[in-house]
Amino acid sequence: MSSPLSSPRRSGAAHNGDERPRFFDSKAKSRCWAAAAVVPGRHPERWRRDAAGNVVCKRFCNCQGCLCFEYDHIVPFSKGGESTAENCQILQTRVNRFKSDKEAVDAAQLKGYSCDVQFTGDSGSFPLLAADAIAAS
Repeated sequence: MSSPLSSPRRSGAAHNGDERPRFFDSKAKSRCWAAAAVVPGRHPERWRRDAAGNVVCKRFCNCQGCLCFEYDHIVPFSKGGESTAENCQILQTRVNRFKSDKEAVDAAQLKGYSCDVQFTGDSGSFPLLAADAIAAS
């Protein structure tokens, strides 16, 4: 069963009734990932920092957990934001759930809803090593 909120396309009155995509396409996602900050010492195709500075793993998209992330509309879709790379940022899943449809949420507020996990960034960081092994498979 599909609801208007879960539909991949939704009518936008501000767009003269034209359908507009609700979700980011693969090209927008690739550009969004590439725009995120690289984690020093980690493979840039696998690891990035979200808008709050959290380390996230590309393999863990749309899941629950401290290394998981979602593609977020900076200006919420519900408030007219488009599903384009320019309006996209990666956010740790729990941070994105907090942000919801809020606009102009600063990095400090986002960080306040982040997982309380800190990584040293050295090659001996077990959570990153374990996740690297999973991401590589």
